[in-house]
Amino acid sequence: MLLSEIITWFDLAVGISLGLLFLMFWYYLTYFVIACIKVKKISKFLPETKFAILVPARNESNVISHILDSFSALEYPRNLYEVFVIIETEDDPTKKIVEKYGYKVVVRGNLEGRRTKGYALDDAYQYIKNNHLDFDAFMVFDADNIVSKDYLIHMNNVYKSGYLVGVGYRSFTNSSKNWITATSATLFSFMNQFTSRGRSMLFKKATLTGTGYFIAKEIVDDIGCWYWNGMTEDVELTAYCYYHNIKMHYYPHAVYYDEEPTDFKTLHRQHTRWVWGYFANKKKFKNEVGKYYEVNNKFVRGLSIMEYNFSIYPFAVFSVLLAVASIVSLVFSFIALGFNQPNIGFLFSHAIVYFAALWLVFMFVAAFTLAIDNNNLKFNAKLCVVVVLTYLVFFGDFLFAFLDGLFNKSKRITWKTIKHNGEITDKNAKGAKNG
Repeated sequence: MLLSEIITWFDLAVGISLGLLFLMFWYYLTYFVIACIKVKKISKFLPETKFAILVPARNESNVISHILDSFSALEYPRNLYEVFVIIETEDDPTKKIVEKYGYKVVVRGNLEGRRTKGYALDDAYQYIKNNHLDFDAFMVFDADNIVSKDYLIHMNNVYKSGYLVGVGYRSFTNSSKNWITATSATLFSFMNQFTSRGRSMLFKKATLTGTGYFIAKEIVDDIGCWYWNGMTEDVELTAYCYYHNIKMHYYPHAVYYDEEPTDFKTLHRQHTRWVWGYFANKKKFKNEVGKYYEVNNKFVRGLSIMEYNFSIYPFAVFSVLLAVASIVSLVFSFIALGFNQPNIGFLFSHAIVYFAALWLVFMFVAAFTLAIDNNNLKFNAKLCVVVVLTYLVFFGDFLFAFLDGLFNKSKRITWKTIKHNGEITDKNAKGAKNG
């Protein structure tokens, strides 16, 4: 009798918790609706914005030519953009390749305690400032990216429309190569078409994912340095924009391409960096430096900050709760077995139902993402089915990444280069590379 009462109260607690979490999901539900709405093109402007394109590229000689080729094919006045490739040593083979294309090379100086991407961007910013070079905005790419020929045209339109930070659609050079690239691309597709699109429409905000974005020079000048220099500088900059009410815009008509990891070791390293970068203290981006921009609607701003601070927490708690409920139910079934209780099958089915609910939620997210965005991902039917059925398995590595960083501090505080092989399987990415 006691076990039955415990189970009853346990189910009630789980049910109430799920109901409360569902109420906290309001912005996710709104984002799903917004994802089904076609994004209108913004107004066109004459090309006038001067972009400084910053590309951290330490030891990236095997891939750097791809993005340099795409820069050379840009349909944007050459006098309105300059490329600055950032390396650490004069003997880096990347240097000679960049010089052949006629672009600038920034060789970093002091590296002690400054090995993250953010510090590399700061060195480029200081080089530009010290040489009195005049630009309106800084555009950030990674060495493994490829840029569509109209990218700067679109970003010029975003900037001239009054946005101080803008980012385009992150597509992929190799999303169909294997299961790892496909599931990773599906996650970024979700961030593109749900999170960034929803934030952009509701709050004039976006989700920066490391590359493909511009930031107005006035924001960096206001601080005097590239202030976002932790393990995940993109998360830091996103937080800064939220707290300082900086207008951001996600514009999916502007497309760039990124290489996804092809092996689990690289994927896990990325996940460890992202998880611990996301959970890092962001308070300093709220209070310490920088001016606060005009607030047009205080209610919307407050709502946006609430959404940002909640962000993935309700979904993470929801997932953990269902997993724990499944495990607890399984434990109860073994207890019942040990005491010859009559409700063993009921408890075991409990465990299955909770786990099945968790699996189905991830299946739904993956399936909906592919339904909305497979025109960009271009997965065949077989790969779509595999991704949908195994999306929970892919997400499970985020839990292992959290535990890995928890017990191995160096993995969450030490920046390690992610190796790129430069393989391009996507036809559109090949076309962008070749102009």
